[in-house]
Amino acid sequence: MKETKNSTWNQKLYSNSILKNTINGIFRSARENKTSHSDILKSIKERVYTTAKYTTLPKYMQSAINGYIEANCQIMYEHVYFAHWYDGKFVGKDLPYGSSFKQELIEKSAYVYKGTEIAY
Repeated sequence: MKETKNSTWNQKLYSNSILKNTINGIFRSARENKTSHSDILKSIKERVYTTAKYTTLPKYMQSAINGYIEANCQIMYEHVYFAHWYDGKFVGKDLPYGSSFKQELIEKSAYVYKGTEIAY
């Protein structure tokens, strides 16, 4: 496959558009398949940051792409919430506070996709 040089304005604008579509695809797929945050970042690194379409863009266009990625990361928080596993069970947001509550029984706390126990 021919490497992109981004030497013309049309090519730069085309690369910018392709990269944004790739980013949208990564995040859309992540929401549908309940992909973990680390896997999303891995996909972005492989499909955006290491391509000539990105590396040969001017710095201000790279910065705009980075901002686009950050915005999509923030949008993901509409699809997740912070939840807990307590005493071997998923309890979601509702930790059983009270006189019998024991902090050491909280096994894990993480963002999970809404309606699931799948960690983001």
